[in-house]
Amino acid sequence: MKILQICNKPPFPPQDGGSIGMHNVTQGLIDLGHKVKVFSVNTSKHFVDINQLPKDYVKNTKLEFGFVDTNIKAFDALSNLIFSNRSYNITRFEDADFKAKLISILQKETFDIVQIESIFLNYYIDTIRNHSDAKIVLRAPNVEFIIWERMAKEESNPLKKQYLKILAKRLKKEELACLNRFDAIYTVTQNDMDIFKSHGCNVPMEFVPTGIDVTKDLIIDMNTIEYPSIFHIGALDWMPNQEGLSWFLENIWSKLTKDFPKLKFYIAGRGDASWFDAAKYPNVVLLGEIEDAAQFIKSKAIMIVPLFSGSGMRVKIIEGMSLGKAIVSTSIGIEGIIHADKENVLIANKAEEYKNAIVSLLENKNYFEKICKNARQSAKENYGNTALTKKLISFLEEVKSRH
Repeated sequence: MKILQICNKPPFPPQDGGSIGMHNVTQGLIDLGHKVKVFSVNTSKHFVDINQLPKDYVKNTKLEFGFVDTNIKAFDALSNLIFSNRSYNITRFEDADFKAKLISILQKETFDIVQIESIFLNYYIDTIRNHSDAKIVLRAPNVEFIIWERMAKEESNPLKKQYLKILAKRLKKEELACLNRFDAIYTVTQNDMDIFKSHGCNVPMEFVPTGIDVTKDLIIDMNTIEYPSIFHIGALDWMPNQEGLSWFLENIWSKLTKDFPKLKFYIAGRGDASWFDAAKYPNVVLLGEIEDAAQFIKSKAIMIVPLFSGSGMRVKIIEGMSLGKAIVSTSIGIEGIIHADKENVLIANKAEEYKNAIVSLLENKNYFEKICKNARQSAKENYGNTALTKKLISFLEEVKSRH
């Protein structure tokens, strides 16, 4: 098959859950003999210089970028709130130059499938229909409105809470309205697929989790791990991560350091961290963006995922499991991921439970190592990229053959 993959942000380098998910789809399809062209939004927030990317990657994917200014502007947000009923989350991705570049691509080449990454790009469906006979498939990494509903629920500031409710309501209306305009949809979790179906989505659907490369039989050397240590990795400018980290630091970290005064907490991830005052908390090391995420993850002991307003599937958890990490997550954080509580991950939602889960790993190294080993095995068995890509190809072939 010949596939055009339209991405809402650069899929390479694969540094966060979103880019890892998109890149692993690209690589999986190419590895199995299919042709993939990547056309991606480039933004100030996630700007990538194509000249700095590996030449083989650019050549193999025939990569092209189209710049879109998605920056949040106070005047635009206020105007949208007062004078429009559109979703500001979605309208920020609507761009005439990007549309023109997409038309040019569709006029030069023919494709069997055009895969759109996230509903934020649904504006371009009509453009694709008008210039291509390809089937249009949505890859939905999240149910986007669920994230915003959960953020609104957790927000304590009354004004901000009300604004988040408005954003969530508008996003929900547009997200659900566009679903049946696609020829097919695949989600990364069964739960997300069920949500779409329950809201009237009746196009062909499948769920295909984000895969990982399990061809490398990594040996996890426990002697090279900084034990005990705690870490978090994720975009520091993403509101659910900010919310979860703030909760952990305010409710759990100070209690942990009283019992374990030498324990360190490492925070890694790209994005603006000006909201966070590391000096306020003892033994917290703010690293910012790191060059080698896998090496960082391998070097630390306990991964925390205190998430209260996500959706979809946390790719960093899959990556952490594949690298043999002991992970403590909330129920929302682990949503959509095959797991067994206290066997290959630890699940906790209240502050005292969360602290106790971490303490159980700090006080019993044998238990810690058991969780690490089981996590690695579960990732290998359930999330190999080649097997999941074959499932995706089967679905796309079926979609392609429909008239």
